[in-house]
Amino acid sequence: MHDILLTVKRFHVFVNFFSCDFRIDEIRSGGRVVKLDLQISNNERSTSQKVAETLRKAIFRGDLKLGERLVEANVAKTLNVSITPVRQAFGQLATEGLINVVPYKGTNVVNITPAFIEEVYSIRSKLELMAVELAFPNLQPSDWDKLEAYARKMELLTQAGDYQEAAEVDIDFHRMFYERSEHGLLLEMWSMLQSRIQLFQSYGRIYSPPSEKGEAENRHLAIVDAVRQGDRMLLLRLTEQHIEAGKRMVMHPYAKRDE
Repeated sequence: MHDILLTVKRFHVFVNFFSCDFRIDEIRSGGRVVKLDLQISNNERSTSQKVAETLRKAIFRGDLKLGERLVEANVAKTLNVSITPVRQAFGQLATEGLINVVPYKGTNVVNITPAFIEEVYSIRSKLELMAVELAFPNLQPSDWDKLEAYARKMELLTQAGDYQEAAEVDIDFHRMFYERSEHGLLLEMWSMLQSRIQLFQSYGRIYSPPSEKGEAENRHLAIVDAVRQGDRMLLLRLTEQHIEAGKRMVMHPYAKRDE
């Protein structure tokens, strides 16, 4: 693993009376080009959120590799920000499970292992069935249409090979059930898992066989059909099957690696 040696290829600064807007087109990490786009206001909290989002997207895209070392000073220099918002961003990403911060040892992007996937999905399966159960009576026809739109968009993105964006839409699809559950703590617990799940799916969609990718989108559409039919038991059964199949899909490349 290499330290992230970040050098700005070019950037443009737009200054107005209230804020600075930095657009960083490319950086280099360990000899690799990493594309980042960071827009920053003068508010420190907003800055840390922007840094976190920039790094989060780079991790999901694979621009920052699994296990890669991150150095606060190098990130701060590249993004033209102080150490404080970078440190805050690292703390946020650690909470989301995307990086490991070990005092006096350093910070690294997480590695994905079968044990890590199993741990997350064992929790997800329980939470999601509860969310679907609670959301079912609250779902409106407009929600049915939105769920189908998400499913169709995932299908198109997967066919186009845009797996990172497809994983993001997948998160939106499932999040709707948590939101419609009207259970604040349940939604909060989902929010703690969603970055980990999106990371798994971003990589799983890249490396899993094409047939598994297509099956995933078919399962989403089947869930939508169950919602439209008002069949609660079918919806719960399909959700359980979908989560188990999804776990197998994201497990596929890492299970083979450990054989």
